[in-house]
Amino acid sequence: MRLHVEYKGRVCDYETRPMRSSRFRALCRLAAAGIYGCTVAATASTCGLPGLLTVAGATLLFGAGYLIKTV
Repeated sequence: MRLHVEYKGRVCDYETRPMRSSRFRALCRLAAAGIYGCTVAATASTCGLPGLLTVAGATLLFGAGYLIKTV
């Protein structure tokens, strides 16, 4: 990745290698886990047990669909 910035007669160049794809995937998975955790916490605080059961059911259905898709 290369950045080139010109501002008021000054030039700044910066060059770096892109992130490895395995590291990018790991960061995306961490972000997804954080979003899921926040969703569960928000559902628990607003809906209580019925909301948690709904999230658990949706998680099981999504997990089953993912397993069927990969097999």
